[in-house]
Amino acid sequence: MSEEPKKSPEHCPYCGKLLKHPYWAHVQREHPEQYKKRKTWIKLYTDYTKMGMSGEKSMQIIAELFNSSVDDVQDYLKLNKVL
Repeated sequence: MSEEPKKSPEHCPYCGKLLKHPYWAHVQREHPEQYKKRKTWIKLYTDYTKMGMSGEKSMQIIAELFNSSVDDVQDYLKLNKVL
C-alpha cells in the first residue's frame, strides 16, 4: 500500500487562505484577475522547479496555461531576476 505524497501547504498571497498545491488552481478559481497577471508566472516557475521539473518544461507549461509564448515567459522571468 503506497502513501499519498505529502503536499507542501502555503498561504494564498491574495486572501491568506492556507493552500495545498497546485497553488495556481486556487488563484485561477478565486482570484481570476490576479491569475491573469504575469506575476503569477514567478510563483508557478519556482513551484514547478522546486518539484523537480526542468526550467524549460516549466516555462512551456506556463506558456500554455496563459496562452503566451515560451519566449515571453522566459523574458519576464529574466526581467524579474528569476532566471
